Amino acid sequence: MSPDQIYFIRTELDRCANMREQKQRIKQLKKFKTCHYVPVYRGNHIYPDSDDAFFISDIPLGAEKMQSFLGILNDELWFSCGLTEKEAIALETQLDCQFESIRQYAMALADDLAHIALYSRGLDLWQRKNKFCSICGTLNELESSGHKMVCENGHEHFPHIEPAVIVLVSKGDQCLLGRKHSWPPNVYSTLAGFVEAGESIEDAVHREVYEESNVRIKDVTYFGSQPWPFPSSLMLAFNAEAVSDDIRLDDEMEDVRWFKKQDLIKWAKAGSIILSPRFTVANNLISNFLGKRI
Repeated sequence: MSPDQIYFIRTELDRCANMREQKQRIKQLKKFKTCHYVPVYRGNHIYPDSDDAFFISDIPLGAEKMQSFLGILNDELWFSCGLTEKEAIALETQLDCQFESIRQYAMALADDLAHIALYSRGLDLWQRKNKFCSICGTLNELESSGHKMVCENGHEHFPHIEPAVIVLVSKGDQCLLGRKHSWPPNVYSTLAGFVEAGESIEDAVHREVYEESNVRIKDVTYFGSQPWPFPSSLMLAFNAEAVSDDIRLDDEMEDVRWFKKQDLIKWAKAGSIILSPRFTVANNLISNFLGKRI
């Protein structure tokens, strides 16, 4: 359950960031290299029935200006294609399959495909939410192979990432897990929250744990990170040791409690407690604490 087992980060894809401005080079490579085009609509992909991959086309889809160069994998070029509603409906009709969230299919995807799915999702959501310049309000146009937006007044915009901390707090053979009011019944996870303006990551860890549980912590250690474009987060995962154990809830949390290792394993196996899905870094943190994948 080491950090290198965090899902979505394992890939051999070379993003080739230095090529994004080289339109002619990419155009030439398209002529003699195998190309893969991934249709994306509102951050979702099409997962054909009885398949362990999302739909990938060998020809461009949608408008050329909405093609985003993702990089090179196994000497083959990968692109995401942001579709309009009309284009998405037409493709769904053609394939007799709907655009769906990666959440339902993540564990069925091989590492490289899982990474590409999340990568293309993040770009697509950013592009759709930033049609207009936030400075002057004029229309943005995609540049840098889909990785930059520029308005008619020259204001540049790049993909926006929101850092969030997620923490496994332990004390002896117990760990601290909580659940929010909006979550399905019996679902518990590690405590988490967004880093605020002017705040260090370490301060955010201490603040979020205290706000959500009233527990003070020490010995904060970095575990790993996970891209999380739902819609635009980057999860920064930590372990920490509790100094206190008295719990007081804030308005955000429905329940926060201490779980002993053996109880958590038993209850999770029985289904009376539902933990974060295996493709989340929260699951990595919990599994690392328990010493087994759960």
